[in-house]
Amino acid sequence: MKTQKLSVFAVLALGVVIAVLGPAPSQAKAPAVIDPMGMVLPNTLPKVIFYFRAPAGTTLTGSFIAEDVGSAAPKNFVIDSATVTAADKMAATFTLGKPTSGWPIGQYRLEVKRGKKLVHVERFMIMEVK
Repeated sequence: MKTQKLSVFAVLALGVVIAVLGPAPSQAKAPAVIDPMGMVLPNTLPKVIFYFRAPAGTTLTGSFIAEDVGSAAPKNFVIDSATVTAADKMAATFTLGKPTSGWPIGQYRLEVKRGKKLVHVERFMIMEVK
């Protein structure tokens, strides 16, 4: 089975962050100076949504993890996981809604696996907006 690299594109619209992940351009090279650390999102966001492009029939498991949210949860706490099967080019979707008590300020990540193989990690921070 041929593996594909994933690339991420994020869009902020209507108070929801959407990241679209799909095959990376074949000629893409890592920048020499820039090392992205992830997205910074406001704690007022109602939900975070990640969309993945994958061949039809591809099964992906996504796990939202609280890497470091202070005393709100232990480090690397798995908040939620879901397994989805792509039906078309953008069928694999992972969503995490704002907790009832609000987003704990801190660092989070989404880990995406195909079977047992980790194929993508997307880090993001939730910060207080004043």
